[in-house]
Amino acid sequence: MSEERLFPKTIDEVILEKVRFFFLPDRTAAFVKNLVEGKVSERSLICCNSGCDVCNETIYNCYMAVKKELEKN
Repeated sequence: MSEERLFPKTIDEVILEKVRFFFLPDRTAAFVKNLVEGKVSERSLICCNSGCDVCNETIYNCYMAVKKELEKN
């Protein structure tokens, strides 16, 4: 059964949901929001294969999932 809501999810709710889905730290949500708002270019998210604590590729995948979710609404 689908979840019925009186109001659609806010941008912040969608972002935090996707950040947690990708097992990213909650602190990453602010960066993803900056990506969504266009304050940071998505071109800056390039995986360098150095084993970063928070990989840019994972952030990019999260960002794309957020964009897709927001386009549905």
